[in-house]
Amino acid sequence: MEICTTETMQLVQGGGFWSFLGFDSGISNGLREDGNALGAGCGTVKSDAFIPDMLFGIDISQACFQHDQAYATCESDRQAADARLYANIVADCKEQNGNALTCNVIAGVYGVSVALFGASAFKEAQAQSCQ
Repeated sequence: MEICTTETMQLVQGGGFWSFLGFDSGISNGLREDGNALGAGCGTVKSDAFIPDMLFGIDISQACFQHDQAYATCESDRQAADARLYANIVADCKEQNGNALTCNVIAGVYGVSVALFGASAFKEAQAQSCQ
């Protein structure tokens, strides 16, 4: 039988689970820690606090910011923007010494998420940028 340390139990139980995953939304007290407006990282203004800018200790906020900029460029191609998000996450992850599995898992989660749930954000960004 393996004995778990107190530190391991704290990571698995209570509020330590997100620390265990290296999860950080970049939000504290309803404000972005980097001083930017809500929605400037991963997620929209409404979801910024719930969509992590860091996962497994890998900071992907720049890839998300570039994705937001692509969505906000009038007449941009959504599928191309989503494909660049995937590629940028993998590249940023590798630069931070993430292994191939970790980088592809993170990019895959975000890639599938924007493919399934990004249509309204894209339409809203296009409506604002193409006025």
